[in-house]
Amino acid sequence: MPTEPTSPTHPDADLALLEAFRAGDGAAFDDLVRRHEARMLRVCHRILGDADAALDAAQETFVRAWKALGQFNGEALFSTWLTRIAINQCRNELRRRRTVKHTQPLSLDAPSGDSETSPRDAVAARGPDPYEEARGREVSAALVIALSEIDDEAREVLLLRDAEDLSYEEIAEILEVPVGTVRSRLHRARNEVRRRLSVVLHDAP
Repeated sequence: MPTEPTSPTHPDADLALLEAFRAGDGAAFDDLVRRHEARMLRVCHRILGDADAALDAAQETFVRAWKALGQFNGEALFSTWLTRIAINQCRNELRRRRTVKHTQPLSLDAPSGDSETSPRDAVAARGPDPYEEARGREVSAALVIALSEIDDEAREVLLLRDAEDLSYEEIAEILEVPVGTVRSRLHRARNEVRRRLSVVLHDAP
């Protein structure tokens, strides 16, 4: 069951720009795009694993946000609402790929904004074993494959938690599920990746 909408616990940093846009300042939305475009591109890249597809998804995210901004009522942070749109756009792209029998390796090397740490390193560093042991090209490649093979819901939670460093509560808001569901999906994702990596990690130096 989706969570009930709740008011943000912290003031929305985008509120002034949102109010300016609603007052007729078209440039305010351009400022919102500039503020969030790098993170939206990064999220899309991590989920889709393809730079061109990620760019298309991120652009479509802002188009959809612009069209639906009148429906945004501030019950969540604008960044949360925007990330939800981006993930839904990525889900649509993944469904399209499956329809046309097209697969694209998942990328964990999307740039992570101000940090030089790749998503692969973030997942390896933040998660429990076997992530901490995931070193070397063979193991890194196995991690990419393992992540591409788990179900979409589990992978989304894993990437949002371990690569984007979002809290359980933030992820629950973005995905519109209870926090308990986030925890169970993350547990399942880590177990699945651990199981798939076990043979490689056992043989790794």
